[in-house]
Amino acid sequence: EFLGINPTTRTEESIENEDYAALELLCEYAKWLAVFPVAVKHFLRPPKRRNWDMESYRKKRRYEIGPLLADEEARPVLMECDDEKGNLAWTFQDGAGKLTRTRDPPLVVLSRLQELANDIAYFDHSCDKPGNSSFDPNAVRESITPSAQASLYQQINEQLNTIYGAYGAMERIKRTPLPFAYTIHLRTFLMVYLTLWNMTSVAYYGWIALPCLFASNWALLGIEAAAVECEKPFDRNRNHLTLGKFAVVSARSIAQALKEVRW
Repeated sequence: EFLGINPTTRTEESIENEDYAALELLCEYAKWLAVFPVAVKHFLRPPKRRNWDMESYRKKRRYEIGPLLADEEARPVLMECDDEKGNLAWTFQDGAGKLTRTRDPPLVVLSRLQELANDIAYFDHSCDKPGNSSFDPNAVRESITPSAQASLYQQINEQLNTIYGAYGAMERIKRTPLPFAYTIHLRTFLMVYLTLWNMTSVAYYGWIALPCLFASNWALLGIEAAAVECEKPFDRNRNHLTLGKFAVVSARSIAQALKEVRW
């Protein structure tokens, strides 16, 4: 039995209770799914920002999650570290002593999504045999077969594995800097080349060559600057990825999908 429902009969009240429980479980899954892009953003972005104190940073992170999670649910998502007593703590705290990083927020969300995937797949939501009336109290209930439940769990798990893979790729990009030899070689070669080229051009053409030299120097140095910007695409500058907009688009897509659910 589930929520006090007799599994052998079907009443209007039992249908409403089952449908409400199933919808609540689906909304819980959608809620955590919408939180995942926000958790990824918090993990990829650098924790410190110019002219921001830690209190403002904490409030902003909590504001971005919004009402999707209650304060108690949001704590393990927002707090990545444990203090010396094993309590949840922020990544950077003023005068907090030694902090041990024990969790990545995206992994906390993904772990919760896997738990909900299991609950959804093996949810005991029985159905009528074909041809029975929707609210026939004498209708014979037919439970979902174990093979169908296993198939549903596999489908959901495959989607979560895709999310795992995307998150892992972004983490590798974040933690893989440009090779030191590449950076030094590019900068050294550019500076030597531009210095000799500028001296030769001024000596041969005179000061009239300066405007063309400035434009050429700007173009070539821009190549080196672009390489440095591509090294960290998840930072906060204008040239970096707009992770906040990505999270908003994902949440709107999930909400749209929920609106189209039919019972």
